[in-house]
Amino acid sequence: MTWVWLLVLTAAALGLGYAPINEKLKAFLLVCTTLAKILVIAAIFMHLRYERLNLILLTFVPLVLAIILFSFTFPETVGTVTHVLNVR
Repeated sequence: MTWVWLLVLTAAALGLGYAPINEKLKAFLLVCTTLAKILVIAAIFMHLRYERLNLILLTFVPLVLAIILFSFTFPETVGTVTHVLNVR
């Protein structure tokens, strides 16, 4: 049953990748499917099904850390008019 759930979530993520929807909504939905896969894997394979606090911490702490790291590095990715990259 775990294999089926992971297969369905992977197929949903793959379908979302090709769906003609708004990019921000697509990114949000892909993150949600990834979090759902994390929950399934942690609950079954790491035996955290009955340890709710550990399961929640395992899922959302890396997400918060990723948002913090993204906020540190995002200003470097915003280009200015003087920093245009020419690709041939």
